[in-house]
Amino acid sequence: MTKILLTVFILCTTMALSFSQKEDHIWISNWSRNDDCTNSPWPELCGASVVDFNQLPPAVYKGEGMTLDLIESNTSLCNQNGELILYSNGMSVHDTSNTFIEGAKRINDTPMWDWLSWENEFGEIQSQGRRIAGGIGFIPIPNQEDSYWLLYHNSENESETGYHELWTSKIVKYDDENFSIVLKDSLVNDEIHRMGDITACRHANGRDWWMLQFGKDKVYSYLIDPSGIHLDHIQMLPFSLRTMCLGQSKFSSQGDQFALTGVVNFGVPEGNDFVYAGFDRGTGKLIDPKYLKLNGRRDLSSGLEFSPDGSLIYLSYSDRILQFDIATDNVLDNLIEVAKVDSMTCPNIDPIVIIFGQLQLGADQKIYSAIAGTCHFMHRIERPNEKGIDCMVTERAITLPTFHFGTIPNFNTRRLGPLDGSVYDTLGIDNLPVSRFWYEQDSTDYLSVQFWDVSYFRPEMWQWDFGDGENSTDRSPMHHYNEKGIYQVCLTVSNENDSNTSCQEINIGSSAIGDQTKEYAISLFPNPVEEYTRLLIHDYLPENARMIIYDASGKRVHSVKVRGGENNIYLGGLNQGVYVYEILDVGVWVYGGKFVKM
Repeated sequence: MTKILLTVFILCTTMALSFSQKEDHIWISNWSRNDDCTNSPWPELCGASVVDFNQLPPAVYKGEGMTLDLIESNTSLCNQNGELILYSNGMSVHDTSNTFIEGAKRINDTPMWDWLSWENEFGEIQSQGRRIAGGIGFIPIPNQEDSYWLLYHNSENESETGYHELWTSKIVKYDDENFSIVLKDSLVNDEIHRMGDITACRHANGRDWWMLQFGKDKVYSYLIDPSGIHLDHIQMLPFSLRTMCLGQSKFSSQGDQFALTGVVNFGVPEGNDFVYAGFDRGTGKLIDPKYLKLNGRRDLSSGLEFSPDGSLIYLSYSDRILQFDIATDNVLDNLIEVAKVDSMTCPNIDPIVIIFGQLQLGADQKIYSAIAGTCHFMHRIERPNEKGIDCMVTERAITLPTFHFGTIPNFNTRRLGPLDGSVYDTLGIDNLPVSRFWYEQDSTDYLSVQFWDVSYFRPEMWQWDFGDGENSTDRSPMHHYNEKGIYQVCLTVSNENDSNTSCQEINIGSSAIGDQTKEYAISLFPNPVEEYTRLLIHDYLPENARMIIYDASGKRVHSVKVRGGENNIYLGGLNQGVYVYEILDVGVWVYGGKFVKM
């Protein structure tokens, strides 16, 4: 095995926890193979889609100007304010201007690059992306502002050596706006047995990172610190892994657990491997690793994710989602099915059934599922901390404006600080909790609001002020208001190090409308509409609101009740054409607009 030590010189030793806040807030998908969408067979569904977690529930919109195709390998990076700075498909790297950064039109550059490229309508050679789920990831270089390792897998020599390879490039920002690659396609390890494990977990010191890579019967534990990428140790496994791909590996949000899954053999029983272990953030070692062969289809991608509280694991295998209860004595004996796909096919490319794919935890603490195939939907697990079917899997919860191909962005374990008080807590970094929350209106009682805590950096205590004289110390309480109105809601989170408060104004019911000139944060997307659209009401919780739809002649043709937050609305019964809609709450006008029915 080639052991590479990548070392960099340090000019600054300032330490902080400012990074690791909102770097995963922009998710991009794109599979159009058209840089000019007017040439696409489906121009209205061509281009990139963006899911934006800077507001909750997340906004969904078309990524104007984004042309980089993303198939399986997909990662993006935002700054600490949630603003997109870089994204990659494992073959090229784009920045916020949606163009190649300097030196990054071709990364992972071997003859396979040309095989996985295409010529666009302007005669330019473009990359379509590596077909390795979780096969690429950005890792911030500790103590080096605006500097990142981009790690990825290459399988060019696998047919000769029997192994995949781990490569890296170093990306730095060289002025106020522009990035450049200063080290490219450097070999880290040439004996990788399993592809698709590019994910990192914060070291117990709160500054450095751990990344695990797998041989057939061993784990390579890499430490990423200010001086570079180091092979810290090799841990032998009590079992041998079969060759896996098309899966995912994840650390829990608390950083104390690790799991991976992957598909092995096409169309045979026990075609999927699953590994679960505890994880020591101080030593980088797996604790009591367990191995299980699972039945599942090998023809499409499988996915994995931990629940936000770390008590459950979810596995997606094409036609179903499974759940493990980690708290039980034998984790591997407590596998239940919590969802099975219906028979709905993609409207534009029948007869492809819209099945489950890769999983990713969002900043709203819900788990999102890509589709294993091509369409423009995402599934979602609404209550992932709940056991069994109470976790509430919603198929096609999100309608994206464009097609995507079985992909969801790959991220490190975010918003994780040091293990305070441990022997590894030696750098003077503290978990200073950050308060953040969002809310949803109850579907049956407009005066009841479910508040969701999404704070981070180890909050231990929660103090809610609902703005009506009532308080709560629950983490995510349901609160009933006695009357409609405008309320200032604040959440204070604290631990032994510090406290932090965030506040939002809650507008409930028709009396909150008041000022007719106020512009509410209401959006309708996608538009044009095929069958479903998503009405998002961000800052108003209506009393008894309806969306009224009129055709071009002004005739009322449809009406549906809506609530604050997300509303998935079926419009498949309307004829093609242009429609006008308005949102009325107990007869008072709130918002209006137009949409096109395809």
